[in-house]
Amino acid sequence: MVYTVTLNPALDMFLRPGRFEPGGVCRYSSPEFIPGGKGINVSLMLKSLGIDTTAAGISAGFTGRELAALLEREGCRTDFVELKDGLTRVNVKILPGSQPETALNGGGPDMALSDLEPLAKSISELSQGDFLVLAGSVPGALPDNVYARLMDSAPAGVKIVVDTSGPALTEAVRRGPFLIKPNLEELGEVFGAELREAGEAIEYGRKLQAMGARNVAVTLGGGGALLLTEEGRAVEREAIPGEEISSVGAGDSFVAGFIYGLIQEGDLTDALGWAMSAGAATAFSVGIAKGEAVKKLHSQYNSIS
Repeated sequence: MVYTVTLNPALDMFLRPGRFEPGGVCRYSSPEFIPGGKGINVSLMLKSLGIDTTAAGISAGFTGRELAALLEREGCRTDFVELKDGLTRVNVKILPGSQPETALNGGGPDMALSDLEPLAKSISELSQGDFLVLAGSVPGALPDNVYARLMDSAPAGVKIVVDTSGPALTEAVRRGPFLIKPNLEELGEVFGAELREAGEAIEYGRKLQAMGARNVAVTLGGGGALLLTEEGRAVEREAIPGEEISSVGAGDSFVAGFIYGLIQEGDLTDALGWAMSAGAATAFSVGIAKGEAVKKLHSQYNSIS
């Protein structure tokens, strides 16, 4: 079972005006609401691929209730702690036909460490062989080590995957997660360096392994991806060619694909191939891609190395 935690989830509202003109009146057809948040995206992809998953996190108000309802309509179990005050944020994604996308991301509700106690309890009840995915930004009121604290609640034998950035990533790495997935910019941010290529990613990814991370997957955008295994291997994959429609959720789909591949194949290198296929499938579509699209892409490009 894969238990995903999103501390700052969102309702993503997709708008598709014919043209986007700041300061002007822009008309669009009916908006589309999609559950948003990095861990939530992982659960949506895994559910579509047929993997047992629960989407957990913090929610608030009518927007939080709608978020949970949308997930349940997709067949995902939910385990949200509902706050008494505030609203789950709404992120607006503006997708004009011939212009670059624009994202307006909202702030989440206020919360305290004590609000996370039910999540810690649920994590403590996971079983050996389960996956725990901690993904997304840390709400401003919480300390940088909040993911590290949640990791401490996990029983031995739970594979922990962390996809965050900045000090939260650094704190989590010290707890020895099974996998972390920074992109090139996030990897450089940890060390105050501007990274440009795979060779630099290998150098700095090894530093994160020395700090505690067992396996490190680095997404390189148009440059593909890199996997550093705890056995010392460095595996590179080129990007899968195709027309990018939206980058929203592609990195989260990469994480979901990696977990799916590891469950199905039992091999880290094979898991990387599935991760590449899942990330690309979402980049080539609007919203999180369906499992069928991932499997089709994987069958076409699983020999890429």
